[in-house]
Amino acid sequence: MNNIYTLTDAVILTMDDNQPLINTGRIVIENDCIKKIGQSSEIDAEGKIYSLKDKLLMPGLINTHSHSVSPLFRGMADDLKLMDWLNNVIWPAEKHLSPEAAYWGAAMCALEYIENGITTFVDQYYFAEDIARAVVDTGIRAVLAPSVFSGKTAETKNTFHAARNFIKKYQLRSGETNIYPAIGPHAPYSCEQNLLEEVGEFAKEKDVLVHIHISETVDENREIQEKYGVTPTQFLKQTGILDNKVIAAHCIHLNEQDLQTFKHKEIAVSYNPISNLKLVSGIMPMKAMVEKGLLITVGTDGAQSNNSLDLLRDLKTGVLLQKQFNEDATFIKAKEAVEFVTKNGAKAIGLEDQLGSLEIGKKADLISIDLNSVNLNPVHYNYLDNIYSAIAYSASGKEVLDVIINGEFIMQDGNFLKLSKKTILNNSKKQAEILMKKAGLL
Repeated sequence: MNNIYTLTDAVILTMDDNQPLINTGRIVIENDCIKKIGQSSEIDAEGKIYSLKDKLLMPGLINTHSHSVSPLFRGMADDLKLMDWLNNVIWPAEKHLSPEAAYWGAAMCALEYIENGITTFVDQYYFAEDIARAVVDTGIRAVLAPSVFSGKTAETKNTFHAARNFIKKYQLRSGETNIYPAIGPHAPYSCEQNLLEEVGEFAKEKDVLVHIHISETVDENREIQEKYGVTPTQFLKQTGILDNKVIAAHCIHLNEQDLQTFKHKEIAVSYNPISNLKLVSGIMPMKAMVEKGLLITVGTDGAQSNNSLDLLRDLKTGVLLQKQFNEDATFIKAKEAVEFVTKNGAKAIGLEDQLGSLEIGKKADLISIDLNSVNLNPVHYNYLDNIYSAIAYSASGKEVLDVIINGEFIMQDGNFLKLSKKTILNNSKKQAEILMKKAGLL
């Protein structure tokens, strides 16, 4: 069935360098793609017409690192160092997860993403089948990388086997599911060498993205150095993991050789500033990465280490942190910052031909931002740099009003249109309480 409609009267930030800003714009959407885009006076409307006057339309945000069941653990383990946080609270609590808990946790995560303008997220977690159900039910787009460990989880005794089965089931089905399967070897310290070698070969055979944590802490680097005599990056290079398309999360403690390897292997970086600040993991060497030409993206990480999942708010903090760290107010312009969460994110997941900018033929994944919000004003509709600044430095998720994914309204004027928001919150709260009681925290 052909579905066609028109969004009109909006300010449109396309992220397309050929036509970056349309100050009184119109977009015609047919099924799941953009059919027309341009000035309202130059394009005929088709189908139902939605006026978005005083709203800014832009590509949906892409979150490149998350753990989507994590809202269940929100506030459970705060004010701790990373390894204490993992070993003494998070991993023990995760042992009590169930498929039902994973589903409702992922549904709440998707709801929070959508309310904050995130239309695509990259995930690394187990219970991938249950997360996938939540993705389909909420309408969000996801790159799901089942976590792989050298050890059992609450889901399975063999995480690699579960990951292989998931990938085989969902590969080449993104058109019907909005799910792009990947694989997530957790980290060099949680996966033995032989397992990493097997994962690397499998990823190459299936041509799937690898999503992994690298050099998040000094302790991780020390542990790998003592065990293998090299940095985590060089160890992973030896295993063949880095011969695949890779998104590496955190990447804080990299030396010059590591950076050269990232450049040579074209590894995409997911910068997670809020999680890193909260766990005092360190500050990612973004300037050295930019100088090497690395692809920088931004992730929220999970709600258990970030608490909130507002990518725009994280973006602002992360960019300002880098300016201060490098003592250079000119480092990372507002336009570059917005590219981190749009165009760069799309390229990192290999979907730059479909996502990341608003262009004819691309997927209709877009969001609207309320230009009447006091904290954004005054907004100068004809001044491109001001628009970029409004998004990078003034906006947050609370200004997002409309979310369209695959051509479908998922949120309209702040109202979530898929699953019942109340049902999601009630069931998530119930599952979180069960987990905390079983973990002895309630």
